[in-house]
Amino acid sequence: MSDIQMSTPMKFKGKHVLLILLCFFGVVIAVNVTFITLALETWTGLTSHKSYQEGLTYNAAIRDAEEQRARGWQVNVTFTRDQTPPGIITMSVSARLADNMDKTLTPASITLAFRHPINETYDQLVTLSETAGGRYVGQATLPTNGNWDTRLTALMADGTPFRQDGTLWIE
Repeated sequence: MSDIQMSTPMKFKGKHVLLILLCFFGVVIAVNVTFITLALETWTGLTSHKSYQEGLTYNAAIRDAEEQRARGWQVNVTFTRDQTPPGIITMSVSARLADNMDKTLTPASITLAFRHPINETYDQLVTLSETAGGRYVGQATLPTNGNWDTRLTALMADGTPFRQDGTLWIE
């Protein structure tokens, strides 16, 4: 006979099942809490701080857009990515506003808003400065590449507004 003793296999008991279930649901809850925290910190879900007032003036906004379309004004906006080190995105912007006869218009003020569709903390407003030939130029340093919404807003000396929305993809 031999002196080797066989050990008895460990039995799977109720306390083991309880421990496995608690660990599983603990991991699920921890992941959910992490995702919820990240989601709430990166985007509030609020697209406008004055949505009620904007709703009340919606018909006026439609009327303004129709008046702008009837004026036939056009804007030519060009975006150029400047040579910068990796991780820094600098965009040069050039715009020219013209009437329906291609006569250059000179607004009293002209701005271009870069709006990030997901993270509103990235949003930037660039005031464009007039150069020769009726062109307006500006520069923006953006925190990330990807999809950006743009809104060019010009205000003429007589108070007539102009607005054009667009989308920009930065690689």
